[in-house]
Amino acid sequence: METSTTPAQNSEVTLQRVGNEAILHDRRNGRAHVINESAARLWELCDGHTSLDDIVSAFAAAYGMQPAELRDDVLYILSKFRQLGVLA
Repeated sequence: METSTTPAQNSEVTLQRVGNEAILHDRRNGRAHVINESAARLWELCDGHTSLDDIVSAFAAAYGMQPAELRDDVLYILSKFRQLGVLA
């Protein structure tokens, strides 16, 4: 994935927070995907304007880590989001 890529949420998917978890509701097929808080934060950053590099940097700052340490994790979650169809 290019560093300038700007992942965007699918407009048919909504996020609902429940305690320490979150649920992505897909209105197209009625499916619900339970995700953890970190994945929910990542999904919220997928606004179609924030670049992959900026997303990784935001996570690194939030967790007190270097961007290189988190990049593969962010890419993995984004790939799962693509498989689920929750990204545009």
